[in-house]
Amino acid sequence: MNSELGRLIRFQELNLKIVGLEERTKQIPEEVGRLTGTLEDSRQALEEKHQLIEEEQKRQRQLELEVETLRDRLSKFRGQLMEVKTNREYQAMLHEIEGTGKEIEEKEDQMLEGMMAIEEREELARQANEVYQREEKEVSEKRSKLERSATQAESEIAELQKHRRQLEREIPEGLNQQFQRIASVRNGVALAEAKDQSCQACHVKLRPQHFSEVKTNQKIMTCENCNRFLYYAGS
Repeated sequence: MNSELGRLIRFQELNLKIVGLEERTKQIPEEVGRLTGTLEDSRQALEEKHQLIEEEQKRQRQLELEVETLRDRLSKFRGQLMEVKTNREYQAMLHEIEGTGKEIEEKEDQMLEGMMAIEEREELARQANEVYQREEKEVSEKRSKLERSATQAESEIAELQKHRRQLEREIPEGLNQQFQRIASVRNGVALAEAKDQSCQACHVKLRPQHFSEVKTNQKIMTCENCNRFLYYAGS
């Protein structure tokens, strides 16, 4: 194989590996962001459930105060019952006692319902906490793995760039400039394999004589359609 053609093939391989690794490292912060976002959603869900518990507990404390006040009132009414002078006053006091007793029962029923609601919400919070703890562990592991992957990729990129600079010095300046021009308009791919009498990049049929010359790999030749350098990798 023509030595310059061999260098171009290796040069493109290095370029594509570097580009692939660079694209990968660009995606890592986005992946970390998505993981962090998922964990934040779980944290907020857990926090909301704790807030619901706190709200119900606050409501319970308020009901307890109201029941205590009503019981004080009931005790006062019962004490006054023995002091009334007329039957009318007596009946009115009994009515107040009965009404206050019903209010106490209603609020105690509400307190019972509230206790059951708290138990249900605590169970939901427990489940949400399990989800959060599991996701926190998973996210931490995945984030560490991504960070290690980024560090490794950066190291590989540096090493590949070093080899690319060394190889680039061995490619004639004019040929390198031609390579760069083609790569800039062909998504970084300046070389293409010739196979089955076709350019495998643009899929245009090559003239028989042209293909025969490409197959020797002895000359720098290009595709007459897409202008990429051509090489033959064998059948």
